[in-house]
This record gives sequence, structure tokens and C-alpha cells, in this order.
Amino acid sequence: MKCKKIAALVLLGSIIGGTYVSSIPQAHAQSGSERIEVQVNGSSVSDAGVIIDGKTYLSVRELQDTIQGFIYWDAANKKLYIDKPNVHMMTFKDKNMFGKVQTGKTTFSVHVQVDDLKSKVDGIRLSIVDPNGKSTDIEQSKLSAQEDNFWFRSKDFSYDFKSKGKYTVNCYLKQQNGDYTLVSKKTLDAI
Repeated sequence: MKCKKIAALVLLGSIIGGTYVSSIPQAHAQSGSERIEVQVNGSSVSDAGVIIDGKTYLSVRELQDTIQGFIYWDAANKKLYIDKPNVHMMTFKDKNMFGKVQTGKTTFSVHVQVDDLKSKVDGIRLSIVDPNGKSTDIEQSKLSAQEDNFWFRSKDFSYDFKSKGKYTVNCYLKQQNGDYTLVSKKTLDAI
């Protein structure tokens, strides 16, 4: 009889103790995570970050424009691939490179140099965004088969820099059978 009482107390103690111990990590995990605001170049990212056990976690998809590259998740192998090509853009008015421009109508072209490209791409798109956020397409073209590096020159493009401020020229590349992805930005100052 005494053995049965001891066995019952040990069993009860292990059930209560097990419940108590297993509830502690859950409470700790909940209190150990904290949502944080993430800003990139002064703009808040819509899907904020989280700090868990002292480590910061961010949504890669939310940061795709900041990464300025292609993101691919291989679920079968549990691998995340990020292909960030090296992209340089230069703007030319006549034969002169520029980064500042007078307000008013200007005709210019965009020269794009891409290297260290691992993804297969079949399209390029250039756009310009005014200080108020209005986007205007400069050019969209198909790309023929290329190696890991290539040059692209847009056609001459006439644009009205209506107001002073910062304008952004954006370069997008299209993966084969995919969507256009932002891969580079260049700022122009209208004075």
C-alpha cells in the first residue's frame, strides 16, 4: 500500500512538474519575441521585423526592392537563393553624362551595364519616377540570350522635369518565365 502511495505521488508530481516545465518555454518564447519597425532609406517596410532570442528576422520578400535582385525559395531543399547582379546605370544627354538636370524638357538615354548575373533573363524595363511618386516608362525591351554580363542602351527619351527635386531612374530585369524585378536605381537631381 505504501508503495502504491509513493508511486501515485511520483506520477502526480511528474505530471504537474511536466506541465509546469513545458509551459515555461512557451511563455518565454512569447515574451522573447518582439515586433520591430524596419526602415529602408527612410521608408517603413510594411511587414516589420521580429526579434527572437536576440536575433533580428526580416521578410526577404519585403526587402526584395532593397536587395535589388532575384529571390528564389527551393522548398524541397530548404534553400533560399538570392541573385544580386552588379548593375550600373549612366544617363547621357547628347554625349555628356549627367546626374543633375535643369527643370524643363530634356532628351536623354540610359546606359545599363550588367555583370555577375546568374539568372537567365529575357527582358529589361526602364522607368523614371518623379518627386511625387508618378512613374513613367522609358523603355521595355526583350533581351536575346546573353552571358553573365551585357550592355543595354535605351532609345533617346524626351521627359519633362516639371519640378525641382529628386527623380529616380529604375532598372528592372525579367527572369525567363518570371516577372520584372527591380535590380538598380539611379537618382537624378532636377535643379
